[in-house]
Amino acid sequence: MVCRQLVKWAVVFIAVNGCGYSARSFLPSHVRTIALKSVENSTTQPGLAEELLLKLPVAFNSDRNLRISSLDQSDLILQVLINGFSRTANAYDAAQNIIAYEITVSAQVDVHDQSRNEPFYSGTVTSRISYDPATKTDEAAITEAIGKLAQEIVRQIVTAW
Repeated sequence: MVCRQLVKWAVVFIAVNGCGYSARSFLPSHVRTIALKSVENSTTQPGLAEELLLKLPVAFNSDRNLRISSLDQSDLILQVLINGFSRTANAYDAAQNIIAYEITVSAQVDVHDQSRNEPFYSGTVTSRISYDPATKTDEAAITEAIGKLAQEIVRQIVTAW
């Protein structure tokens, strides 16, 4: 009887207090907004910068830690240079036919804290995806890789401080 009561109260305690996980931001209190100053592509693969410009706002909105703002009113300024793109064979069948490719996209990410006039984050962010060319087009795979890159950029910025 006493054991059941202890277990019951332990469950209630854990439920009320949680397990230590928090969805709150790791960002400093003065950082709430970010502006996309530039997204450039130095690779020979066309369209990557344009695709990332579409995916970054979606990634920031999904994360909900930073709100997209104008350059003159934002706390942080984001600049991205896509500097790496590769599509390589990843798997072969018994007849040495390619059955999977890997796409890797890398970008140099620089974030400046406009309110404190200092660098906030600088680093290389990479995303990789494998795909079956029989079930997914190259364009769809590139779009997926850029979406993952946008999510990783947001994650790096939000956890950088």
